Amino acid sequence: MRSPVSLASFGLLLFAAPHLFAGQAFLREAAETNVNHRYVVESVSVAGVEIDQLAPSKLPGSLRQRLKGLVGAQCDVAMLEDLSAQIRRELHLRTVSEHLSRGSAPDRIKVNFEVVRRDLAFDISLPKFLYHSKQGFTGELDASTSLKQNSFTFGVVSNGDDLTERFTGMTARFDSAPIASEKVRLGVTVEDYHEQWNDATRNAVAASGLDLYRSRWNVAPELTFAVARPLTVSFGASFEGTDSESPTIGARSANAATFDIDYGRKIEGETVQQSIEGKYSLRVATRALGSTYAYARHLISVKYEAKSGRHTITDQFLGGSIAGNAPFFDRFVLGSSSTLRGWDRYEIDPLGGSRMVHNELAYGYKLSQGTVEGFYDSGMLWESDRAATLRHSLGVGYKQGIFVLSMAFPVRNGRIEPVFMAGMNY
Repeated sequence: MRSPVSLASFGLLLFAAPHLFAGQAFLREAAETNVNHRYVVESVSVAGVEIDQLAPSKLPGSLRQRLKGLVGAQCDVAMLEDLSAQIRRELHLRTVSEHLSRGSAPDRIKVNFEVVRRDLAFDISLPKFLYHSKQGFTGELDASTSLKQNSFTFGVVSNGDDLTERFTGMTARFDSAPIASEKVRLGVTVEDYHEQWNDATRNAVAASGLDLYRSRWNVAPELTFAVARPLTVSFGASFEGTDSESPTIGARSANAATFDIDYGRKIEGETVQQSIEGKYSLRVATRALGSTYAYARHLISVKYEAKSGRHTITDQFLGGSIAGNAPFFDRFVLGSSSTLRGWDRYEIDPLGGSRMVHNELAYGYKLSQGTVEGFYDSGMLWESDRAATLRHSLGVGYKQGIFVLSMAFPVRNGRIEPVFMAGMNY
């Protein structure tokens, strides 16, 4: 203690001690008063980004649900440490540590999981893998990495679930670090697919004026603005082209301006937790951008969910409309793993439709680590010059994390044909 170095070190220790003790005291208080249910978790974020703002591909579904479950619950330090370990394992990070800060009220805290990423580490994920007893397999395999808050994702896809055709190929996406502000980000998506067509579509296309293409590619830049905590707005463009099966038609383009609004809000109650999600998408293909096609495609989705104990009720609505003549990849389809489950899409309309409404009502009961669910789907797909037919389906299923198992029964006059679906979906 007599040397100048020792005296300086001792002085620094005295200066820092109150700050260190204050921080540790807050953590100890949170842990010690957990039994008294004093602190309630107000919000949860990973690397400073709140859970609702993270893209589905960035966080596995089971982990996302566990993190969402913290909001509105009492602080449990042991559970936070367990989640830190799970985040590190599943996202392949170097280290993860939980950081607590004071919330908007004296009895509330904010939880942020601070992460340290590995240098140029690649994460392999399977964001979608489904089996449909009538439509076969659908799968996507992604490899992603990040560098200085910029992320890169490369994927291979074979999808027979979302569109009229099955498309197989490769995707790549770049998401930038914040630009000028934490609220602005740039994303660029590149896609290259080859198509396979069902015989029902080939037989129906002759008199429709639609074009069967053997390949499709797309480059789509996009700017996203976080306007407010529950609201984001995106502006972009899509330079999409097709190579027709007919030599006389050749290449066509569907270059379009895009606009998206995303809204998400949670309402925390003492016994009931509610959430509201909404999205509006607009795609306008115009000859001003060099497009062969000219049309405007509108799509809106609204989802409401209420949870109380083991019970969950969900209602989700989809509605879409196309003005003009859109190519197959922008036409609406019902009869998939998420819409009018159990129906054959080619029985509904082998060409898809330019008008669509769909509603899903589901009830879930949490059983052990999974959820048993019953659902009722109803929807219509039609053209502006034809009458619409309302169809229904019922079903039951079981979910555990990202794994889904369900049996659907389309409601028809005179017969029932159950359809089996299984797989995993983020």
